[in-house]
Amino acid sequence: MSKEIAYVSVQLDDNVPEYMDGIIRCGSVTSQDEDGNDLQDHQELIDNAEFRSEDELISYVASKLGVSKDIVGIDA
Repeated sequence: MSKEIAYVSVQLDDNVPEYMDGIIRCGSVTSQDEDGNDLQDHQELIDNAEFRSEDELISYVASKLGVSKDIVGIDA
């Protein structure tokens, strides 16, 4: 039986060129269970897609993984 995703941690790409100021890119996405254990590293979402806001990135990740936006967070 597979565990249910309880939280999705998104790390921002900190290697965005200076000329792209204001653009957000996804650096990593990891899903976790209710105990905080990593379930999966979602490399398929790391594709240099560009976002204008954190909300736009959260919506994209939630949609791709089929989870609620409420459990997706951007972690520093």
